Amino acid sequence: MKRERRARLHDAFVLVHSLIESSYPAPTGTARKLHGLLTHFESDLEAHGLEFYDEITCDHVLEHMWSAQKTKHGYAQVSPRTAGNRQWAIRFMQSMMVIEGFSDEHDFSGDTVARGEAESPRPLSELEIDSLLGVVDSTLISTGEDLLVAFSLSGATALEAGLVRACDIDLGNQFVQFHGENPRTATLTQWACGRIALFLNENERESDQRLAVAEFVSYENVARTVNTRLMNVMRMAGFRSGSGVTAKSIRLGAADVVLELNGLEAAAVFLGNNSLDATARMLGYEWWATK
Repeated sequence: MKRERRARLHDAFVLVHSLIESSYPAPTGTARKLHGLLTHFESDLEAHGLEFYDEITCDHVLEHMWSAQKTKHGYAQVSPRTAGNRQWAIRFMQSMMVIEGFSDEHDFSGDTVARGEAESPRPLSELEIDSLLGVVDSTLISTGEDLLVAFSLSGATALEAGLVRACDIDLGNQFVQFHGENPRTATLTQWACGRIALFLNENERESDQRLAVAEFVSYENVARTVNTRLMNVMRMAGFRSGSGVTAKSIRLGAADVVLELNGLEAAAVFLGNNSLDATARMLGYEWWATK
């Protein structure tokens, strides 16, 4: 059961460091590694001004996991090994805080960092999309995840969804401007407009502020953050690892509907693709037979 009192950030790390010692009685390389990784994590969180453990969000965790290391030659790309090590330490801390009753069992670090290329996800069916929207409407106050779902239903990539700012939204005409490799305008669904209006009513945003992803998240880490938050929504809706779906499945499911109604070229425009072949591959559509 979650404790009623909130754990201060520093106290939470002191507790976890002591639990590392009890988990590894003799001095070991594993214990030293955990101590070092969590000390780095704490310093990053303090730099963001966090005071309590329950203020940590996916944005903070993903930004820390993939933040670049400064070297004498500039900034080095974070390797999957480094990100995986940080994820391991963060998950250790999360599990300890759950055991100690300071938090609910919820993983903010996303899918396990892998070296290989992920399998192509399958699109959600219309029934699955309806089910997902039902879960969003019934269990989420407008915290930003619903906006990421809304932008995905308009064909946004993870990067495009995370970069949307208040000035990019035109609720009157149901339009959204996406920014990324190829800036473009897309149509918002009626459901999306309702969720965006609700979010803006509950959260004050300047016109140039991002809507769903915190400003401190670097451009390079926006897509990872969006995918992690979308997968949390997918899990709430009952989708599990190994089911063939990922955060991208929402976008592909919406594109599948466009393909069914208006054809492959319309689906390519919807997804922001320049290639019909790439669009067909993404949607599992064998269009070569009809060329």
